Amino acid sequence: MEASTSSNRPIHVRKGDLTKEQTDVIVVCSSSIGLLASVLQAGGDTVMSSYNIELRKNSTQIIAVAASGQLLAKAIYFVSWEPNSDEILLCKSLEKLVSDVIKKATNEKYKSIAFPAIGCGQFGCSINLVTKTLIGKVHQLRTFHSMTVSFIIQPDRTDIYDEFQKQIDLLEPFEQLEPLERTPEIPTVSVPIKNGMIIVEKGNITTQKVDAIIGNSSSIALQDTIIKAAGDEVETAYEIEYRCNPNSILISTPPGKLPCQRIFFLRWEPDADDSILRQSIIDFIWNIIQNVISCNYTSIACPAIGCGGYGCSVDIVVKTIVQEIKNQLKTRNLALTVKFVIRPEQQNIYDEFCKQVLASEEERIQNERWLLQYLAHSRDFKKRLTIDTEKRLYHGCPKKAAELIIEDCFNRSFAGVNGTAYGVGVYFSSNPVYSHRYTQPSANGERCIVQ
Repeated sequence: MEASTSSNRPIHVRKGDLTKEQTDVIVVCSSSIGLLASVLQAGGDTVMSSYNIELRKNSTQIIAVAASGQLLAKAIYFVSWEPNSDEILLCKSLEKLVSDVIKKATNEKYKSIAFPAIGCGQFGCSINLVTKTLIGKVHQLRTFHSMTVSFIIQPDRTDIYDEFQKQIDLLEPFEQLEPLERTPEIPTVSVPIKNGMIIVEKGNITTQKVDAIIGNSSSIALQDTIIKAAGDEVETAYEIEYRCNPNSILISTPPGKLPCQRIFFLRWEPDADDSILRQSIIDFIWNIIQNVISCNYTSIACPAIGCGGYGCSVDIVVKTIVQEIKNQLKTRNLALTVKFVIRPEQQNIYDEFCKQVLASEEERIQNERWLLQYLAHSRDFKKRLTIDTEKRLYHGCPKKAAELIIEDCFNRSFAGVNGTAYGVGVYFSSNPVYSHRYTQPSANGERCIVQ
């Protein structure tokens, strides 16, 4: 078996046999007759029976079956996919397939997945176009989902292997490192909402690697920032659209130099009346979602509209934005990642977004009070020290201790339970593998590490 990347990288390409991959999930395209037959044969009667039962129930969605027989994976995802002679539609279908599969695997708590070279065999699609689309989409999704992804190529198809290798090599070396190896400068808050995800982070809206970047055509400063970064192509496209439809709610342009697929400029104006303001924000969000759905997009980046020079109540604006996004994700059951990107100097707005996003029955961080205190301490340290000393650390402990930590933070009265090599205190490690030594399995075999 031939590997293309070092073991600490999350995107791999290998020559080999998908049925022999030791991974959490293997993906099988049901229209690839040869691969389908090989996987069903390796899985034995149990996999065959499960597949046929699920196929009769649902032939259009992902069919998930527990692996057995000679298969080394934990699960098999059978996906329905057909090529398209239109290159744009071909790319969209591949991106949707990858996005649906990775999001399902994430929701089912899997950490690794192996794909075949979908579209590169009997279908006769452009190998360059397919590999560029597959690797690009996986790399984009890695922003939101910590998943190790492998592409398994038939041993005799060196041409396909080389093209995957080429596309992986084009990724920036730093971006190929696992998230655990990075130390983020600023904390990011993310909360799953059914099949979707809401993320809040500080940053630059023009650098976001998402399907669509959202702008407000009524905000001259934001509009200029996006168009300047995107370049002449976008400026020309925007001007043409505006001249043709000056009263349009939406102006859609190509991405230009931005790392997205599309830029949506939507018109929005504030209002002094709080009830009208709330409704205008709800309408704004609804229009975003409608256009995202029509394009089959799965990720967007939004600025903090209404929180800049308009003088609107930050509390009202942010609460309405977040509540409506949550409402859309829940009621429509959307597999959509919404990232709110806040300018670094807008600390109060960032804090308010974090507060509203975490105010959910589905929150992942269980103690909002401690998060807000952490944000306050983080700001104070950076102000006093003038440098960022923050590190990502880990603390392994039994499940009961983890629950107490979530409820009431670290209690130093328990210090020394697992050793006092450097004195009495609470011990952390920058290496989660080391912290894992201090965990204890629960009744169902799960262990807890506090990050």
